[in-house]
Amino acid sequence: MPLQLGSRTAVLEGVLTVEEAEPLAAWLRETPGARVNLRNCTHLHTAGLQALLAARVKVSVPPVDEFLRAWVAPLLERSATSPDTPKPRDDSAKETP
Repeated sequence: MPLQLGSRTAVLEGVLTVEEAEPLAAWLRETPGARVNLRNCTHLHTAGLQALLAARVKVSVPPVDEFLRAWVAPLLERSATSPDTPKPRDDSAKETP
């Protein structure tokens, strides 16, 4: 199974597909201080990457895969340590005159 969700750490192994992105995103929303273990992840669908970036998750174990280590891990590191930015406004709740 490419996605194992623990109490504080998500372990991503092999190929994380678009189907796993939503459960991952939901877990990240519900898990304060979440971490991700990417050691055995070999492919990360962009939807999964977006979920990780949006959550500013900390990487507990970096990937062994060369591409992920060179390109994805630095992005996740920067997002985890960047200062908080305001969340997008929810204009759908505005009253209509």
